[in-house]
Amino acid sequence: MKPIILLVFFLLGNSCNEADQVPSSETSQNEEASPNENIGLDQQLLGPNEIIFKIKVLGTSQDNKNICGTTKPNIYQMEVMEVMELGSSLNQKISKQQQMSVTFLFDPGQLENDMILEAKAKESLCPDASTTYFTVIGHKIIE
Repeated sequence: MKPIILLVFFLLGNSCNEADQVPSSETSQNEEASPNENIGLDQQLLGPNEIIFKIKVLGTSQDNKNICGTTKPNIYQMEVMEVMELGSSLNQKISKQQQMSVTFLFDPGQLENDMILEAKAKESLCPDASTTYFTVIGHKIIE
C-alpha cells in the first residue's frame, strides 16, 4: 500500500512541474522585451508607508538643513501636484497643493525651481514620534 501512495504523490508532483514549463521560443521573446521596457514609478509595488506623487520643486537647498531636528543632505521644498498612489499605513495625510520639505535618499542631480517630478517616497517617523517626513527613494523628471 505504501508504494502505491508514493507512486501517486510522485505522479502528481511531476504533473505540476510540466505545466509550469514554458516553450523556449516564448522565453526568448520575453527576455528580449524586458531590457527595452521602461517601468514607470506608478507600475512598481508599494510597500508600507510609501507613496507615489507628482511634486513641483519650489526651492533647492545648497546646504544641509534640518528635518525633525536631524541634519540631512539633499533637502528640497516641494509642492504636491497630484497624489497618484498610496501605500498602506501612511500617518500623514497628503493633499493637493500641500507644501513640505522632503529629503532625497541620493543626490538628485540638478533640480531647478518649477521642475515637476514623479516621485516614490517613503514616510519616516521623526525621533520625537509626533511628526513624519518623506524621503524620496526614486524619481523621474516630467517637466
